[in-house]
Amino acid sequence: MSANFWNNPQLEPKRGFRFLVQWSIGGESLTFLAKQVSRPSFTISSNPHKFFNHTFHYPGRVEWNTISLTLVDAISPNASEVFMNYLSEIGYVDPVNLDIATGRTITKKSATAASAGLTIHEKGTDDSGNTIDIGTWEFKNAFITEANFGEHSYDSEEMIDIQLTIQYDWAQYNKLRD
Repeated sequence: MSANFWNNPQLEPKRGFRFLVQWSIGGESLTFLAKQVSRPSFTISSNPHKFFNHTFHYPGRVEWNTISLTLVDAISPNASEVFMNYLSEIGYVDPVNLDIATGRTITKKSATAASAGLTIHEKGTDDSGNTIDIGTWEFKNAFITEANFGEHSYDSEEMIDIQLTIQYDWAQYNKLRD
């Protein structure tokens, strides 16, 4: 990258606040509720090979790290209700008795089908200042591994957040504009 980057009015960096998370869970669109989302990240393992007095490292497997997503728990759609329904859709049942507790199980197929279509849309501006799509991150085979429904407090007027941790098999970036 040249030193002229900051002086070039044609170049614009991506901004952290220009994004839109698009996600449908159980038929409910939670698109406008996202406050924060982490972008994907991966780790490549390193496999050492010892040869006489030297150690050489070879790249191994790629593992995609979890992402975190913070949503506002709105009244409509009721995000708490949406995620509790998600549990039912993926195969969880309340263990009220032994027959019910052992009758179903959570599978990868049910977990990924119930949370399909998680996408981060990166936004930017064109020469006229209009908002445009730059690219999208698509999370393949994503499912929720942790949900925190926030807390109530009489000394706060803050909105209630739901914090999610999401696992996925891989992410794909689709560039929409130069």
